[in-house]
Amino acid sequence: MAGIVPGDHVCASFGSDDEHQAIVARHARQALRRNERFLYVAHRSDDTTIREYLREDGIDVEASVARGQIAIRQIETPHRIDPEAVIALLQTHRRAALRDGYSALCGAAEMSWALTQPADIDAVACYEREVDRVFAAGDVTGLCQYDRRLFATDALERLVATHEFHLCAGPQLTTTVRRHLTISEQADGVIALSGELDLDCSAYLATRLAELDGEGDLVVLTSDLRFADVSGCRTLVRAAEALRADRRPGAARRGRPGRARAEAVRLVVARTTRARLTGPLRNQI
Repeated sequence: MAGIVPGDHVCASFGSDDEHQAIVARHARQALRRNERFLYVAHRSDDTTIREYLREDGIDVEASVARGQIAIRQIETPHRIDPEAVIALLQTHRRAALRDGYSALCGAAEMSWALTQPADIDAVACYEREVDRVFAAGDVTGLCQYDRRLFATDALERLVATHEFHLCAGPQLTTTVRRHLTISEQADGVIALSGELDLDCSAYLATRLAELDGEGDLVVLTSDLRFADVSGCRTLVRAAEALRADRRPGAARRGRPGRARAEAVRLVVARTTRARLTGPLRNQI
């Protein structure tokens, strides 16, 4: 969940209760760390389940609820889909969060209510597109949660397509799509990049790489990148240098800076065979 920031409208799909818990707990922890109000809108889950998800992740739920930083609400099954009513409600919660001194509103909603109107998936997709404008202000984060065990594949694909940011959690592979970049994280710790690594996606990738830990080298496969600009190259270089500094203190500072940078990159980044690199770092990788 690292890298999700206010202004993002994210679709997260999961296939098990454990995956759902990981998504909810990490999203909440990130919100609390940034002094945001965390608003959870439940449908199939009850208040006890969500509190237990957060508690097991080490969050002091009772204290956070008491001071108003965490709010859990139960949504009723709507008789009809009304994007404007949802937008008005989000704006109300957004203004309240800012008025109470929080930096933003971080929302997470279970989308299982959409199953009550299976013949009206077009309306649900329209709803997802319409609420997008709430996030333009940059002080609201939205996480729409879809349970793959409940939704038909074709319906889920249509709903996922209404988001530019999609996270698909699985037991062996977690895939994140942010606009033109796809990040595939395998169970063995290998990360594969595909698509285009530009300025916007580089910021997300940098945050994601910084969150990773563990023993051994971090392996990033880049052969399926079609394009990487200077910010993308710099992100990979800095991740390599940070890893090198952590594992072998001071190693990245010895010798010429350019040479140390190139050596650090070779520790963690698989050779790019098809990506088009641009900018001054082109000859340094």
